[in-house]
Amino acid sequence: MSMRLWIEAGKLLATDKTAGVRCPERDDGTLTVHDVPFPGDPSMMERYLICDTCGARNIIRMRTRKS
Repeated sequence: MSMRLWIEAGKLLATDKTAGVRCPERDDGTLTVHDVPFPGDPSMMERYLICDTCGARNIIRMRTRKS
């Protein structure tokens, strides 16, 4: 696994969850994004990054945007 590539993918998907980012693990698919509220803290969420082909995954914990 390339940590640097996951970090770059995370930065892109943190700002635009619809960005088409290739899998940093095997470059064999595109990362899909699923947001989950962080338990106990409504100002935080976890953004799951999952490859639609190989299933590689990573999670970003981030602040929710205020409306």
